[in-house]
Amino acid sequence: MQLLPLGGLGEFGANSMLVTSTAGDEVLLDAGAAFSDLEPFGVAYEYPDYSALAVPPEGLILTHGHDDHLKGASHLAAAFPQVVAFGSPATVARLRLNGDSEGLPAPKAQALATDTVLTVGSWRIEALAVSHSIPGTLTLRLESDGATLVAATDLRLTPSALGETTPVAALVSWGQRGVDVALVDSTNVMVSTPPPLESEVAATLAELVAQARAAVVGVTFASHAGRFLQFAQAAVAAGRVVVPLGRGLDETLAVQEAAGGLGLPPGTVRPPRELARLPRERLLIVATGSQGETGAAFTRLAVDGIAGFRLQREDLVIHAARIIPGNERRLATLFDHCVRRGAAVVTADQAPVHASGHPHRQELDEVLEALRPRWVVPVHGRRRHLEELAELARRHGCRTLVVENGQAARWSDAELRPQGVPQGVGRVLVGEDGCAAVDPGHLRQRREVARNGLVIVTVPRSSSSANPWGDPQVSALGLAMTEGERRYLSGGLKEELRRARQEEYRDEDQLRSTITRWLRNELRRRQGCRPAVQVAIVGV
Repeated sequence: MQLLPLGGLGEFGANSMLVTSTAGDEVLLDAGAAFSDLEPFGVAYEYPDYSALAVPPEGLILTHGHDDHLKGASHLAAAFPQVVAFGSPATVARLRLNGDSEGLPAPKAQALATDTVLTVGSWRIEALAVSHSIPGTLTLRLESDGATLVAATDLRLTPSALGETTPVAALVSWGQRGVDVALVDSTNVMVSTPPPLESEVAATLAELVAQARAAVVGVTFASHAGRFLQFAQAAVAAGRVVVPLGRGLDETLAVQEAAGGLGLPPGTVRPPRELARLPRERLLIVATGSQGETGAAFTRLAVDGIAGFRLQREDLVIHAARIIPGNERRLATLFDHCVRRGAAVVTADQAPVHASGHPHRQELDEVLEALRPRWVVPVHGRRRHLEELAELARRHGCRTLVVENGQAARWSDAELRPQGVPQGVGRVLVGEDGCAAVDPGHLRQRREVARNGLVIVTVPRSSSSANPWGDPQVSALGLAMTEGERRYLSGGLKEELRRARQEEYRDEDQLRSTITRWLRNELRRRQGCRPAVQVAIVGV
């Protein structure tokens, strides 16, 4: 078999692995998205460019419904409408909601049962329900032509906040049957101290809510139904009601309601429209945006952007989530906004208010001992995490191969070797509206404007054949320009327009090109920069 990582190796997010059998049958393990470093330029997230695949996969096999494993699935469906996605019932429900929210067609979907074997092309696929921070998470075993692959990512060996468990005996059984290659989660390989149990997290949240004097704001992942339940149970015990804020959380609660609900007393959960009339001392808001995403509920709440509610003195903000590396700075800024308004902020660094859904070092030892794979490919982390997990796997007698996105690996003759040279894995950048792809040319323009500023030239155009061009007006954004410089540039452009009249320029594109070239050269000479230039020719 051959493995081609499209995302998630050498980074956090965009998890996606293309697996090909000897017979040439391809399945895609997960289709995730990643936060983008280009957020200042209007890019919300990015996902692998699935349209670049040579042929459509035989199927998409989803481990669970987190965005970093599922959010690219609708874009895969847009490229290959015939592809069928398989996942747990909860994951299939989230898949459909995700497509609806982005205005894209959801893939054809089929529930993947844990008590049967699924056949996709030449692949035989078994699924095992495991404990994680979202309902319906699966660990997968794939077999074809005598080669066996296990995807052991995103699981805990301790019970989840909803009481789900990982059957270690089943993992041992898989190991006894033989595992050639295992994809193992490296996210928390450097965490040597076991995180708190979910029972301890629930008790801590209950204590903090009971002691709070005013409003409480709980911030968590939108998909974490278990954490929402813990907050809601703490609210019930303290005589409070719960108001969920954020579209992603609404979707999570809708999925959970379809699966039987959370068992909360009637009237516990209230809609946001009631915020203004609920007593603050009885209020517990659960907000999405735990990574400080632009436009998310917590981001707006921290700056008084939620109708009917503003943080005040004695309010309590509980950040019950892991901070994904790279998001520390913007979250620190949001926490400061909360404190300026008089609220106290509690994070997982101060109290056991969150437990990661990824295996820490001790659990990774147990997973490796249970599966006893011949080879381990570390996934779900940056290079440092991948290398650290490889070293841990070698201590368990496993052979390892560390690869990053775009580097194919081939399993043959009991060996796993890199295949060819690394390939560039294209990324599609999605704008803040959540559905429109950002054109690379537009992105270059945005970066140019951010780096060097923008000069706008407005040229009036009249119907007079003798004098078609009026006096140009120059304005600047993001660029220091004195009034004297503005007059000088306007005068120079008037001279360029005079030449254009003499040479009888009639083509507006040619005129724009002439103005842009002269202006950028002049600004480079006078100021040492070459800003973006926009020329507007306006009929008068």
